[in-house]
Amino acid sequence: MTTPAIQSLVKQSFVTEVMRPASAVRKLFHKEQGSWENDRKRIQEMDRERFAETKVEGQDSAQRGISQGYYKEIVRKTISVERLISGEQFKALTAHKLSQMATQVGADVVDKIELDMRNFIGLGDATSYTDNGGFTIDTTVGDGFALFYTAHTLKNVADTYSNVLTGNPPLSEDSMEDGEDFFNYSVRDNNNQPIAMSPNTLITSNKAQMKNRAKRLLRSLSPETINGTSNDNAGVVNVYKDKYEHLVVDFDQTAFGVPNTSLSFYWFLACIGGMPESSFQAYYVSWLSPETAPVEVDQSAWTLSFVARACYGIGAVSGKGIVVAKATA
Repeated sequence: MTTPAIQSLVKQSFVTEVMRPASAVRKLFHKEQGSWENDRKRIQEMDRERFAETKVEGQDSAQRGISQGYYKEIVRKTISVERLISGEQFKALTAHKLSQMATQVGADVVDKIELDMRNFIGLGDATSYTDNGGFTIDTTVGDGFALFYTAHTLKNVADTYSNVLTGNPPLSEDSMEDGEDFFNYSVRDNNNQPIAMSPNTLITSNKAQMKNRAKRLLRSLSPETINGTSNDNAGVVNVYKDKYEHLVVDFDQTAFGVPNTSLSFYWFLACIGGMPESSFQAYYVSWLSPETAPVEVDQSAWTLSFVARACYGIGAVSGKGIVVAKATA
């Protein structure tokens, strides 16, 4: 690491960069703890056969069972970062009250985890992508297809479902109804029986048009007057008022965290939180939470090494709990 500006003899002022918090994306993932006995954790669906049948007197009851659906093995990976800095540079940073620029490597690890989460959603219409380190990241679900796909399969029957809205409509009241009907009619178990799953979250990018449109959809009022002016739409019921939590997630980014505006008009309707069986089954499995190692000092060279690391995996069992509209405007 070289910092010529720090080493110069001229007193200077610096503006430090601040990354916009992206913790909202964590709400999309169920958190699980991984065991160090294995380098992967399997999460699987279970389905029960339905329904009961009329029993004829003296005859046996109808036999119904349970079966394993699809599963996803979430594989552990390790990420780490090291910032190596000379003693002279560290002293200079400290003099300018900038020592945290060298020491806060833990934030770099958290940023990478959350970037992976955003990319998993934003780039989830492909089966994989290449991350910032050149590694291939799997974005398939249990049926082997991409998270967002038009012909997801059900394990025990020949039927399929799509969690991509037909026509990829822009966000509007009508298209929201299309999203709701996905949950009403397309969320089925592996025996093609309906699963009770109610969407509770609208997800948009940070683009101003998307944020503002979502707010208007979810918060608009229709009183008799607005600031003393008669309202032509008085009494019209806003069926979406406060119906959904609105999550703003920077999923419109490349694997390097650079804005990818081709994704900015995408929007998602999802059921998140609560029991995994009745919500979007995406998982963040942690083997080692982000940790910062003790600073190492090479006394002879007078260099300081700051290191942080984490071990985790990200994946989803199915795409049943989320639907996307890949709108372009």
